[in-house]
Amino acid sequence: MSKYFSGLVGAALLCAALVGFAGPARADQQVMQGVYTFHQEGLPDAQWSIYPSCVPVVGDLRAEIHDPVACRLHVSSSPNVVAKGGDAVLTDGLWAYNISSVDGLTCPDGSQQALMETFRFDSNTLTGTRIISHNQICGLPATLDKKPFTLTYQGPLPIPVEQYPLICEPGGLRRCF
Repeated sequence: MSKYFSGLVGAALLCAALVGFAGPARADQQVMQGVYTFHQEGLPDAQWSIYPSCVPVVGDLRAEIHDPVACRLHVSSSPNVVAKGGDAVLTDGLWAYNISSVDGLTCPDGSQQALMETFRFDSNTLTGTRIISHNQICGLPATLDKKPFTLTYQGPLPIPVEQYPLICEPGGLRRCF
């Protein structure tokens, strides 16, 4: 009993220590919809139109669950040269999307090279980070540049969007169409 009991006590202490060191819980992200101003220091402002498309999570088959995890935010940016749009999904508690441009970086000699951009934003605080990266190319060192940005709500979309466009069958095994 002593080996078994001491093993259980050790495991319990380890779990308690890990829980004690866990970071603060992240607030649930909201499903965004509307027109926002994208502002990053040093760049002109852009307008983001964000519309969601979601799929009901069926759960235990008794009722639909409307959860942001089953959503995708379609981000359209204007002008597109300031901040490119994309399809954001919840990743590590933030909305995020990647843009890979084969000609996103202009080298000193005028040639174009690949550039990767990652946009990560919090729908509750309307703040985010834009990560711009590229390999060692055209005489430039490899770069990973993080820039903060903010979003400001301007108003609703010009055309209403159905957030949950799929309809699921009632009862039994639910099939959505």
